[in-house]
Amino acid sequence: MNKSKILNDVKENLENDYDSLWTIFSDKSKSRKSGGETRRDAGELVEAILQSIFNSINKNLPQERKIVSLVGSSDRLSKTIEYKGKVYTESIQVDRHIWQINNRIAFVENKTYLDSCYYDRALADFRKIAQALKQSQIDPGDVSYIVFAGQKAASENTLLAYEADFWHDTKHLTSNPNGLVPQVYYFLQRTRNSQKPWNENKFPLNHVGIEEFVNYILDLLS
Repeated sequence: MNKSKILNDVKENLENDYDSLWTIFSDKSKSRKSGGETRRDAGELVEAILQSIFNSINKNLPQERKIVSLVGSSDRLSKTIEYKGKVYTESIQVDRHIWQINNRIAFVENKTYLDSCYYDRALADFRKIAQALKQSQIDPGDVSYIVFAGQKAASENTLLAYEADFWHDTKHLTSNPNGLVPQVYYFLQRTRNSQKPWNENKFPLNHVGIEEFVNYILDLLS
């Protein structure tokens, strides 16, 4: 695997895709009156950026080793809970379930920005996924839990406190001596400022964060 070539392809393709995607996103947002619709468009932009990265990686892999990136709704997990004499089943998914060679290697939550609320919700879903894997006799430590976000919107200490809570609640589920530790990557520069909304400001790509994310994914591949 030629990591340098993959990273160069990711950077080149993402620059082009980001420019065209941003034009579509900003034009759509300007015509919107609903904040909810604008947030939906931003979510689609984040999804498309992530898919662009996976497309660039796959371009450099043989067919049998390519990444399969599934939207969560097509790859649901489930866990059961017995309560007051009844068994309840909960269906669980996150934004992306990443497979390679018939093995799940990662779960990815996409966020336009990452504040304490969004991180807490993402980790709550990851916690349920780890529990579901354990019930299916799969070691939750054999997969990775990743948040792929546009910008940071909370202090590092705040985010680490949520991460520590996730680690503490899940470390007993895995044989990995380090427990379960989520990974976070930001693909845009600067900290989120609510006075500078996404649909009005095209923030530059964070190539350092993107490179770290790509290297992490490549290290997971067989």
